[in-house]
Amino acid sequence: MSKTLRIGIISGVILLLALGSLFTFGRHTKVVESIKQQAASVMRVEYIPDQHVTLENTLAFQKQDSVYNLFRQHYRMHYQTIGTATFADSSRIILISEPAPFFEPDTLEKILTKYTHQTSKRHYKIGYDGRITDLMVVLGNATTENTDSLVARISKKQYLSDYKPNSINLLDDSKRHYFSSENLDYQISLAEFDDWFIQAGELFIDGKDTLKTLTVSQMFRQKRRGVYFSKEPGLVAWCIRRNSDISRQMGTIRQFALDADLILGALRDSSTLVVIGREREADLQTLPPLRVETVLLIASISAKELSQSLDINDFLAGKMADGRDWCPTYLSKELENTELGHLLTITDILLKDWSESGTIQEAYYHYPSPGYFPFDQPLFKKLGLEQLVYNWNTANTMYAIDLPRYTIYTLNRTGALPVSYFNSQERSESVGATYERRAGNYFATCGNTDIARVVQYTALYQLFMDNGIRYKGKLLHPSFPSNKPYLLAGACWNMLNIFKNLTDDQIEQVSDSMANIHFNNYGEKEVHRQMRRHEAEYNFTYSEEDQKRIYQDVHRQQKSRIVSEFHSVRSLLKGLSEDNLKMLARYLSYPRGTVINNQAAYNRMMQARKVNELMRVIGKNNLTLLGVNLAEVQNYYVQSLGKSGGRYLKTPSIIITYNDMVTTGGHNISSKISRVSSTTNYKAHASSSPAPSAKPSAPAGTRPPASTAPSSGARPSSSGNPTQRPTTSTAPHPSTTTTSRPTSVPGSGNTRTRSSVIPSSARTTRGF
Repeated sequence: MSKTLRIGIISGVILLLALGSLFTFGRHTKVVESIKQQAASVMRVEYIPDQHVTLENTLAFQKQDSVYNLFRQHYRMHYQTIGTATFADSSRIILISEPAPFFEPDTLEKILTKYTHQTSKRHYKIGYDGRITDLMVVLGNATTENTDSLVARISKKQYLSDYKPNSINLLDDSKRHYFSSENLDYQISLAEFDDWFIQAGELFIDGKDTLKTLTVSQMFRQKRRGVYFSKEPGLVAWCIRRNSDISRQMGTIRQFALDADLILGALRDSSTLVVIGREREADLQTLPPLRVETVLLIASISAKELSQSLDINDFLAGKMADGRDWCPTYLSKELENTELGHLLTITDILLKDWSESGTIQEAYYHYPSPGYFPFDQPLFKKLGLEQLVYNWNTANTMYAIDLPRYTIYTLNRTGALPVSYFNSQERSESVGATYERRAGNYFATCGNTDIARVVQYTALYQLFMDNGIRYKGKLLHPSFPSNKPYLLAGACWNMLNIFKNLTDDQIEQVSDSMANIHFNNYGEKEVHRQMRRHEAEYNFTYSEEDQKRIYQDVHRQQKSRIVSEFHSVRSLLKGLSEDNLKMLARYLSYPRGTVINNQAAYNRMMQARKVNELMRVIGKNNLTLLGVNLAEVQNYYVQSLGKSGGRYLKTPSIIITYNDMVTTGGHNISSKISRVSSTTNYKAHASSSPAPSAKPSAPAGTRPPASTAPSSGARPSSSGNPTQRPTTSTAPHPSTTTTSRPTSVPGSGNTRTRSSVIPSSARTTRGF
């Protein structure tokens, strides 16, 4: 177009706009807007429609509450996305769910400066006192092009990248899926990675020049950086410079998270780490992209081990008078008020609840049920233990072998971390490898997307630590609440003084009442059951007098035990100085704060065990007999932490459960990687491992979850909104596996072809 013609068009547009200003209503306004739109098209600039609208009169403004409520009904747990809604009057809604902590509200206002709009914060409760803060924007008048442009600009700030910006439609019926109908559990050996990527030389292509190919070995030699697709669909490689700050490669994080939906392993040489992922098969509702801020968080951590736990056995945690159980949530300081920290809490709840056949109900999560469980009855009941510790751990989560020119890493399983069951916190003795293997196989193959997500973050944590990959920039995560660790020291001090100052008469009275409660609630039923069993076994009948005498003896023994424990603890406490008593109270309020590295610390730990044993004997729901209300302790704890939290996320400070027993649970996430000396035969029980693609059916009489995950190859539409192809899926049940033997077993020494493990079937749009 000539300069003269362009000037003429601009002059004409200005004249028409001037004339149009005389007519503010009716068809004249429409004519002016039409001319503005055509002019914008000619000038190749974005057309922004008339913004002289009354926001309160728009459909978007009127429906914003219902739109938000519908979104959170469909996405009840964590889900980070950008959502849009379009209404007949051209008003729009843009929702930014769970913004990254570095996303500035002021930045959003700058992006929206040309539009008549309203921005509001929406708070969503998660867990007992956790909260998520979402941002909602109401636009008075906007086009589809405007919305797409805004989504791209918001994505740049939200994900630190404008790579493939996308959004969900807030008005459709799409939902987050908690179980995948596709395989999430891969067991790929070191030998297979060596064969696929080094010996056979799997070819990768650069999206900027798809005619050129390169192998992992060439990536090493050329010191490549960035994300690459395998030439034959199925794999994505993320090249990261070792011993460097990842902030220099920030844009690649989002790209890899979108294009790969599972991390399978990695390879490295002296300068480059190549992380290998499965090219995205699951849609974003099933396997959401790993979060940029969480990847940066992982890279910023210098601690070699992370922890999370739910300690129902903490001194003043446990069963309250109303029958519900409460306990503080413990997170390593780096994990407080982060997606990863809360994800560990959620999956810890799942480990306990599903191990107990769904009988331990968390009161404020309502997580979808898997439909079947790993054991034929609750594990606590099955084992008949007095205590049980459930633990996710990282023992042998990732294997590595250091070869002369490169190192290979592969995950043991991608579906779940290993499971451990211990007899008690004091004695870390396994209840048996049979139970742990059964549970491990169940959790790895049940297809739960949150459990698989923890594995991916753990893999990155281990890989980053092992390769010196750091992030030294600002995370804007809030610091660990300084008042949280010893928050209950005062309440523990009061409890110890109650025990210390009880008189003999008070001990007798309280013990008698507690023995009556124990006997009426538990003891009488158990004694009656044993008597009936004896009668059947020895063919005789207890007389009423015999039964009465046995009941009295059991009650007397129970009371005697309680009295004895009271006297023993009272004697212990009276023998302590006031300073030592305060130190014991402080220890009981936060045992993790004390390193047992001297005799005094060891003595205090043993004293705490003795006091805790008294608490177990009397039963915490009976503390009201001593004038102690655990509900008040719980409320004090919650209220004291009410103002803590991040800009957009606060992790719950406690959990409330029903039907809990003497159980604890948690995660031990170590940065340690299991290094081996051979690429074959390094896995224990390799010969009994299931095929990684095995998807056994659920047993008769169970109702596995219905999932609306897409079939393989389903991808979001070209407009950027994910599509879904509903199917009814049956999740696997490891206890009833009837599959053919795999042609090779991971770690056994036999290698499979890449395409037999990760199919090379075409992806609609290369990953997304």
